[in-house]
Amino acid sequence: MKKKGLLLGLTLFAFILSAVSVRAADVKIGYANLQKALNECDAGIKAKDTLKDEAKKLEDELNVKQEELKKMKDELDKKASVWNKETREAKEKEFKTKSQDFQQKFMDYGEQLNKRKQDVEAQIIEDLRDVVEEIAKKKNFTYVFEKSVGGLLYAPSDADLTDEVIKVYNKRTKSK
Repeated sequence: MKKKGLLLGLTLFAFILSAVSVRAADVKIGYANLQKALNECDAGIKAKDTLKDEAKKLEDELNVKQEELKKMKDELDKKASVWNKETREAKEKEFKTKSQDFQQKFMDYGEQLNKRKQDVEAQIIEDLRDVVEEIAKKKNFTYVFEKSVGGLLYAPSDADLTDEVIKVYNKRTKSK
């Protein structure tokens, strides 16, 4: 009786093991580097250029304000001794207020640009993920991993879908 149970158990174990190994042979794994795709796809390049232009425009605006502050400070340093107390205090208060406004604008512009960058990149990444899913389904991949987040230590280059993702994404966005 023990031998039959042991034999039945070993047979069942062998059957399960062979089923697992057959299933493992059907697994197809790929990976994509979405950060590379973001940086190299047409929309990503265009977004970077647009954000760079916006940053330059805001920087130019801040430079104008900074020059105004510099002139005010120079005037304060040169004329403070000849102004009466009320005039000097009023000019110092005006300078302080404008300096604080400048600092606030500087921080606001930085946050505004950062938020815009995050929003644009998030949308492109979402679209790239859709492309990865589409390619994975079409080519019967079981799993596709993201390389740039650091979880993938090694993979053969023939499993890399990144260039295909960029190509399909660019084609898709050009047709829109």
